[in-house]
Amino acid sequence: MIEINLLPQGYRKGERGLSLGKTGMYAMIGVVGIVLGLVGITFYQMHQLSALEEAIEINNHRAATLRADIQVVDALSDVKTKIQRRMSAVERLDRHRSAWVRILEDMGRNVPEYVWLSKFTEAELAVAETDTATATLGRAETAPVRPIELRGYTFTLNALAAFMIRMMRSDYFDQVELVDSRDTLFVDEKAYTFQLSANVHYLSDEELQNMIAQAAGESGIKHKSLN
Repeated sequence: MIEINLLPQGYRKGERGLSLGKTGMYAMIGVVGIVLGLVGITFYQMHQLSALEEAIEINNHRAATLRADIQVVDALSDVKTKIQRRMSAVERLDRHRSAWVRILEDMGRNVPEYVWLSKFTEAELAVAETDTATATLGRAETAPVRPIELRGYTFTLNALAAFMIRMMRSDYFDQVELVDSRDTLFVDEKAYTFQLSANVHYLSDEELQNMIAQAAGESGIKHKSLN
């Protein structure tokens, strides 16, 4: 049986829906695919962002722990450096203990009336400078020569000049120079502060015995050669 619909196109039943055709269907499928892809990418990026936030939190916690450890290590390194400096100073003083006794006794005898010392500082000297200073003084290579700084007070400049002259005549000091001198008041009395620089040279007992033995050996060789 064949049915023919003679109604106008606008009154035909079942043809009121939207007709997309094959091209429209393909386009619709493409749009749906793009939307699904964007949704998938969004969820993936959200997952990555969550993982990154967790990693950042873990690293921040680890960094805080490491900072505390670094502070402890720095503090221990500082303590180690201070201990090494003190041990070096003690070792140096012990090595030249007898020489320092003689040096300080000599300095005490050289301080005149109206002069008193407030500070005695020994400076470090490089090896090359030590060799140069030792060669200049004509001493053995084992004789240490170090620059020092003296600070003190005096009531008269004549007393300060006398102190400098006595130090120049000493066997332990040379190149004594006045670095600074200023007026001051001491118990309502006019006084002067001063700063001196000089070189101090000393020998430990062991070094002194070695030099004596070396000198005795050289004198013995010369005596044999003369005979």
